[in-house]
This record gives sequence, structure tokens and C-alpha cells, in this order.
Amino acid sequence: MAEELWRECANWLVRCQVIPPDHRVTWKHAQVIDLVNTIRDGVLLNHLLNNLEPGCVDLKELNLRPQMSQVLHTLSKLSNCSRAQKPGIAGFSSPNHIDAHDYYNDDIYRNLEDLANEIDGYEDSCYEAVYTSVQIPDEDIYEDLCSFQQNSKNSLVLAPPLEKRDYCIKELIETEKNYIVVLNMIIRNFITPLKQILSAEDRKNMFLSIKELSEIHAGFHNELIKAHSGSARFSQCFLNWRDKFVIYGDYCSNLPRAQELVDELCTKNELVKQTILGCQTEANEGKFKLRDLLSVPMQRVLKYHLLLKELIHNTPATHEDYSGLEKSLECMLDIAQYVNEVKRDNETLQIIHDIQASITDLSMPKDLELKDYGRLLKDGELKIRSHSENNKLKNRYVFVFDKVMLMCKSTRGEQYSYKEALGLAEYVIEDIPLTKSHSRDKWNFTWFLVHREQKQAYTMYAKTEDIKTKWIEAIFKAFDTIHPTQAKSSDHLFEMHTFEKVRSCDSCERLLRGAFYQGYLCPACNVAVHKTCITSVRSCGAPNLPPRINDKAVAASASNQSVKRHPISYCVARRSSNLAKAGFISFQEGDEIHILKKLSLIKWEGRVSRTGQEGFFYSQYVEEQPLLHSQPKRMSYEVPPPVSPALRSPSSNQQVQPFAFPYVNLSLDEYPWYAGKMDKDTAAVQLDKLPDGTFLVRISERQNGIYAISMKHENKVKHMRVQMEFNVHGQNLFYLSESKYFKSIVELVKWYQEKTLADSFTGLDISLTTPFKNVNEESAALLGYAVANFEFAGTAANMLTLKKGDIISILCKRGGDKGWWKGQLNAKVGFFPVTYVSELVEEEL
Repeated sequence: MAEELWRECANWLVRCQVIPPDHRVTWKHAQVIDLVNTIRDGVLLNHLLNNLEPGCVDLKELNLRPQMSQVLHTLSKLSNCSRAQKPGIAGFSSPNHIDAHDYYNDDIYRNLEDLANEIDGYEDSCYEAVYTSVQIPDEDIYEDLCSFQQNSKNSLVLAPPLEKRDYCIKELIETEKNYIVVLNMIIRNFITPLKQILSAEDRKNMFLSIKELSEIHAGFHNELIKAHSGSARFSQCFLNWRDKFVIYGDYCSNLPRAQELVDELCTKNELVKQTILGCQTEANEGKFKLRDLLSVPMQRVLKYHLLLKELIHNTPATHEDYSGLEKSLECMLDIAQYVNEVKRDNETLQIIHDIQASITDLSMPKDLELKDYGRLLKDGELKIRSHSENNKLKNRYVFVFDKVMLMCKSTRGEQYSYKEALGLAEYVIEDIPLTKSHSRDKWNFTWFLVHREQKQAYTMYAKTEDIKTKWIEAIFKAFDTIHPTQAKSSDHLFEMHTFEKVRSCDSCERLLRGAFYQGYLCPACNVAVHKTCITSVRSCGAPNLPPRINDKAVAASASNQSVKRHPISYCVARRSSNLAKAGFISFQEGDEIHILKKLSLIKWEGRVSRTGQEGFFYSQYVEEQPLLHSQPKRMSYEVPPPVSPALRSPSSNQQVQPFAFPYVNLSLDEYPWYAGKMDKDTAAVQLDKLPDGTFLVRISERQNGIYAISMKHENKVKHMRVQMEFNVHGQNLFYLSESKYFKSIVELVKWYQEKTLADSFTGLDISLTTPFKNVNEESAALLGYAVANFEFAGTAANMLTLKKGDIISILCKRGGDKGWWKGQLNAKVGFFPVTYVSELVEEEL
């Protein structure tokens, strides 16, 4: 029966003439997902309703949080109502005899929305057939008003085109001029006449930013004219005006509201209706309605990247502006993505607002709304057993946001009664494997949600294994949004943040997209980034690099510094690739590739582990691996892990890394870092006045004689216990974290003198630099000296201002790979650019 219902629905849509008889949903091998993709955006369904009763759709009554499993049930009821059957069209499958609640949990209908979102490239072919019968006028309006007419009487006097590139440029300039004409027409023929009739609020909502857009594009058009005359480059026009174009985010988000307002006022107020009709006649002889003219700006802003693609396609790679045009294309794609994300976020905010209104007894903290807890990741029914109450199993409707899980009780319709809220940052998930005896039972797919301090726990019950997986994925996504995995290797204190003003990422320089929680902000240094850029941004406290000095010697010095970039994730090749394209890497099936940067959805940059080759590759060749369970276990150096008096044995499944060191002198007294028996307070006094990176190894009498490492870091002394265990052969193994084991304390120290401690201690991105016995009393506070070769004006409080010839004391070289050292000049301590100075050798002092 489940298989037949969706086919009956498809046939009914054909009978109602909203899809053609040869539509793909009617094909022999069609599946239910084909129908889902056909009706998923609501355009066809609204067309269906207007076919049955013209003008019956009120957009304000649409459900902004549709349930995919209820669509067929609704359509079945609709097909059997009197109005739908009035034209003589038979309905389909009356559901009276079906248990609707169980029916829509059949395998064929579960998670259709997720499946639809996973299918790439389907929508174009799907919509091509649907939209042939559902006419969308916006594109026709744009083409009629803004399209390039080669023989137009109103064309600007431009040099005659000589090649295809010239035609592309002329089309860009002419369509821009035509667009400005449309904006001015809206101002002249609509905004001005309606000023005396509409309230200020209605005018603002109906014509949001139209005047600002007219001014922006007048300036942009003038710059295009200058570029055509040769006084500027076309690429620079787009780069210069990018930040102005972000206004389209709010305009496009407000567009549906503006169009609804036009319809509403024309329905309620006859004077407004007649005035708008008169304005339409005056403007374009009534050819286009005002509500349709308002869509032209959205059409225009989404055309720029297409125009630039065509221009780049017809521009030789040797052209002086070729690389600039590529940057302009990235810029306008960034704008298009920004507009889409702002529009999507505003729709999401409306959904969250509706959810908050639907929970009747939800009491929010002062000055907080539900949107302040992030985006909605998942909602639906679960059975939940609390371990602290009467242990009774309860039905709950659950909403998972980025920061919180809301547990509610369904009352009636789309209304809920608030029961409990859990801050997800305080909880962890523990999976419960399914036993064979329960494998066929419903609501036996379970997991624990446990408070990190064991204060509370819940058992969550899902109806199927697939539904359980979706819930766990949503909760893990929330965990990773609150505390991104990438941030573990960063010295920043990144937090989710809503930026009130438009801001660009401090790493990739692309816009932080959306209307809320657009990215992450470090409160310590005010650096803002996308989540994917956390690993590539500069160190905390280090300012942006100043403009590069045009000096051959300095440039040569800088070019000799080899910086190994840290991966943001990794993937495994699903098939081999050997593309004959410049800059692309080759790899074999099964190769592990470290992802360095995601340039787009399909083009990534990475490094092949097997060969070390770095370059570009296409994402469809690989499968990205989750970092959640692949990262080595880390320990905080602020709170060292407890040590059991009895030495533990590593678990049998633990991989102990092989040792390949040559002979090691195990007489510790001969090493300049060994301090013998020493408590932590004495070690702190010993290291207090020594430079960062100075360390010692001591025996802690209070901890049963175990080894400990004390190190000076950021003007504080840190203490780290060296753990010890026996392996299966009874040998001692030393380690700081379970990611790396050593057969002696000497080998451990040698390793961390060359490698960063960040792999073992979160936030401690430094190596064991200088044994405490090697520190000279006179040079304890500094690492050396440098002379300024150029003048440099510090633009922030944490930066030094240099004059040529100044001698700077070098205090710290951490961050040198980012172009900065820390030093002291006179009485001030701060950062200075490495490329502006030369380090002095001992003979020059």
C-alpha cells in the first residue's frame, strides 16, 4: 500500500495539470524521492491550490516548519475534498482505514527530507519539467527590462566591439545602465506618488533600500565606464564595491514580505490599489506589476558572477587583468552566497520565532530569545527516561539547537508544553548497542545523554536505527558547533558569535555569512573566522602583517622560510586521480590526503600523506573522514590527570608506537635539564626569571617519585606529570598523552624538544626549548637582538613602532611562521614584523 500511495498522488497531480504526463515521477523506475524533489519547495503545491480555486493561497498561513512525512496524508485529504473534486477530478486513496501515525513511518517515507538534500544535481532536471507548466515571471521581467540589446537606441557610445571579450564588457555595462533605469523608475513612478498615501513604515517595508541601491549602482556604473576607457581595471570595480553589495542580503530577505504587503494593501485599501495601478500604467503601460518589479534587484545581484564567468572565459590567461577577474569572480560568488545565507537565516529566525510562540509555557531568561541558542538542527518525537525522577518512560517532542536541547510535550496541533532544557555543552553521548532480542522491536534504539559531572542522565529511545543515527549526528553537530574540533589545536579562545555589522573572515577574507552566529570570535584578540578557517588563522595576539617591503634582500629572506600548513581535516581517496592540470595533485585509491583548505564545495587543496605532494583536487574523488574519533586523546595542562599509585597496564587494543632511536645515555645527571628531586614550588622559583621555553625535569616526592616536567610559558610556570605504564612485555613506558609512548625519559624529552606539546596538551603550542642549566644569567630575559632596517608605525597597542637603526631585544620567536616576533624597545614590549629587521650575530653586538 505504501508503494502505491505516492504513485496515485503523482497521477492525481497529472490530472490536475500541474505536472506534464511524461514527468519523471510517472516513469516506470521512478521512486518516492522523485516526487519529494518535485514538490519540496512548495511552488508546485501553491500552483495546485490556485488551479483548484484561483487566489485561495494566503502566504501568511503557510507552515514554515513542514513535516515531510505528512505531505502525502495532506494531499490525499485535499484530493478527496469537495472543492478539489468539483472539476470532476478523482481523488486518490482515502486514508480513513489506515493508521496514519504508523503508516508514515514505513521505510519508504522515512527521512525523505535528508535523502533529498543529499542528492546533488537533481534539482535542475526536476525543476526543468515542473517549471514548464508553472510560469515564473521574475526572470522574464529581468530579461525584458535589463537585457543587452546590441542595437538599442539608448545604448551608451562605447568603442565598437572587436572580439567576444569586448561584447562581454559591453553587455556588462549596458545591462548595468538598464538596471539603474529600473531602479530610478521605481523611485520616480512608485515611491514618490505613494509617499502621500502610504505610512512611513509601509513605505520602508515595501521599498527597502531601493534608493540606496540606486546610488550604489550609479557609482558602480561610473567606475565600469572608467575601466572601459582604460583608466582602471574591470576587476578592481567589483573588488572596490563588494562591501556595498552586502545590502542585498537584507533586500532579498525582505522581498517576500514586501510583495505580500503590496498584495495586502491592494486588497484592503481601494485608494492604494487604484494609485498603484495608475503608477504601473505610467511606468510601463501596465506591462509589469509593482510586486514583480521589486524582484529585479535580486535577479541582478545573482547575475554578476555569470557575467564575470563569461568575461573570464573570453579573456586570455596572459591578459594583465586575468587573475584580477578571477578574484572578482570569487568576490561576487561570495556576495551571492552571502545573500543566500542571510535570506536563509532570516527564514530560520522566523521558524525559531514560530517555535518559541508554539511552546505555550516557555519562560526565557531576561533579554534572551530562543534564537540566542543557535540554529535548529533537528526536531521530532522521542521517548525519554530520566534517571533522577520516577524512571517512567515519557513521550517528548524534542528540539535540538546549537546550544540547547528542549524537551516538550505535544498538546494539540503545532502547540507544545515546555518540560525541560539541557545545555548541550554540559553533556556527552554514550551509545547503547542493540541486543538481538530487541532487534525487531520499535522504540528500542537507545543511547544515553549523560551530564559531564554525573549530575543527571537520560535514556533516549528512537523508533528505528536510522532515526537514532540522525539524532546522534545532530547532537554531535551541536557539540562541534559549541566547541569546534579545529579549535583544540589553536591558541585562540574562539566562541560562537553574532556579528551585528558585516565582517570578513580574518583568515580567508571572505564574508562571514548569515544573519546570526555567522562565525567565531576570539575575545582576547578580536579575531573573527569561519569555522573552517580556525586552523589557518594567525596566532592569538599577533596582528596582521603590514604591507610587504619592496626589498629584494628582505623578500629573499622571507621566501626562504618554509612554513608547513596544518590540515583542517583529512580524507581518503575513493578512486585514483591523475589530472593533467597545473596545480592539481595525483593520488591513488586509498591514499590519505590532508585537507588544507576548502576553496569551494568541489575544489579543495590538500597534501598527499604518501608522497608529500601539495595541490588542488576535486572533492568527488575522496571521502572526508570525521575528526571526532580520530584525534588522539588530549589532556589539559592546567589540570593534570590523576595518577594511580598502582601502575596500570595499557589496554590490549592500544597501539604502542615502535621505537627506532639509537643508543641513549640514561645517566640523567649528565643532562642539562635534569634537576633531581625537587618540589613544584622550588621549580617555579627556579624558572620564574628565565625566558619562555626554559624547562627542567624533576622527581616529585609528593607523587610517589614520578617524573614531572616544569616549563616557563607565557610568563607562568607550568607543571606536567610524566605518566608511566608497563607494556605487555613488562617494560616501562613513559608518556605525556596516550598518543605517543617512549621507553625512557630521555627519549621523551628529546622528542618534545623537537615537536610541539600541543599534541598532548590543548593550547600548549610550544616545544621544550632550553634546558634550565643552559640559560646564561645575562641573557635570561631575551633570545637575542635585532636591528630595524625600515621604519614601521605600530597601529595597535600590542605593536612596537620602529625607526631605522633601532636595536630591539628579542623576547619570543613564537609566531615567526606568521611573520612576527615579540620584543622590547626602550620600556615597551610588543610585536614587530620579522621582515623589517635583521637579527644581529654575536660579533655585531
